[in-house]
Amino acid sequence: RPNLQFTQNHGCPKCSLNKIELNILKEFNHEFKIHNREIIKPLEIDFIDDSLKFGIEYNGLFWHSYGKSHYSKFDNYHLLNKNRHLEKTIKMEEQGYQLFHIQSIHWNNPIKKEIWKSIINNKLGKSIKLFARKLKIIDLTNHKEFVYKYLEDNHLQGKCGFKYAFGLCNNKNEVYSIMTFGKSRFDKNIEYELLRFCNLKNCTIVGGASKLLKHFEKTIKPTSIVSYANRDWSMGNLYKAIGFAYSHASEPNYFYIDNNENITSRQQAQKHKLKKLLGENFNENLSERDNMINNGYRIYYDTGNLV
Repeated sequence: RPNLQFTQNHGCPKCSLNKIELNILKEFNHEFKIHNREIIKPLEIDFIDDSLKFGIEYNGLFWHSYGKSHYSKFDNYHLLNKNRHLEKTIKMEEQGYQLFHIQSIHWNNPIKKEIWKSIINNKLGKSIKLFARKLKIIDLTNHKEFVYKYLEDNHLQGKCGFKYAFGLCNNKNEVYSIMTFGKSRFDKNIEYELLRFCNLKNCTIVGGASKLLKHFEKTIKPTSIVSYANRDWSMGNLYKAIGFAYSHASEPNYFYIDNNENITSRQQAQKHKLKKLLGENFNENLSERDNMINNGYRIYYDTGNLV
């Protein structure tokens, strides 16, 4: 068990931390400032590292979503602010800090939790470092099940369909990085989309993304490529480093949760699908969101994407 260290503005660590926050800190043998209100006053950040310039927010889905409830603390639909999390991220970035948003649905999932631990440990400089020049490129396009499993185990967004997949492996064919591509899903003026890139958990592959992208460009010769960096865990620095140009930031994405924190995506809740989802409780005269909220769902907004 790690020897935990705490620094605060005031107060006793045991009294100030809830059980979940203690659980998170137990995973890292590192000193954080907790419940810090100094950087983006008066807003509070759960965990801060001033030397490495980053913070961590733990977002319990019920506490960080909007809906109606008989309990006053959860009856907050009238206070809805879809930029709630994004505003913190922007304010932190203005101060030179990166902010990670860990959703409770991820931390409570054993696989996603390990991916988050890998992301934070990488930020703390605790990853195994390998160099892409010592690894060989392998075509994984026809190994879909392997790629899907790898993405589920190593990428927070998990698997998605692809047209091309390439990886980096050593002489024992142990795969350390994967990058996948497909036709652009959301912008038909662009030919291809870089769909997923990830390294093996707890590993940093120096030059890995650049090597894989250059191989795709040389092999497939795309006319244009787009990709999306999720601001919950990315500032887009990797994309800039490998030659992408920043276009714009998208609005926050959202999803719905029920009382058991089961997720209904925005695609599943499109208005033309709600009659089947909500049955006789569906009201054609109300918006998608109002229909969902009136039927006991809550809405959660993330920080959006950098395009």
